[in-house]
Amino acid sequence: MHIFVDQISQIVFSNNNIRITLTQRGPNESLVDVGTLIIPVNQANSFVNRLANGLTQLNEQMKAQTETETTENK
Repeated sequence: MHIFVDQISQIVFSNNNIRITLTQRGPNESLVDVGTLIIPVNQANSFVNRLANGLTQLNEQMKAQTETETTENK
């Protein structure tokens, strides 16, 4: 399943789960809830660390690509 998300509208802890409400921008800049990400609290630390590491790696790849393109255009 793929969900396009513009932002997180709410984070709630309930019944040993973290519930993250995901939203998109709708017509006239309205916010539309598109889903809820539910993470068991005992997995939250691992989930957040993996997400952070993945985003760091992606950022490094994007920087390297930008540097390569800049060098090639000179």
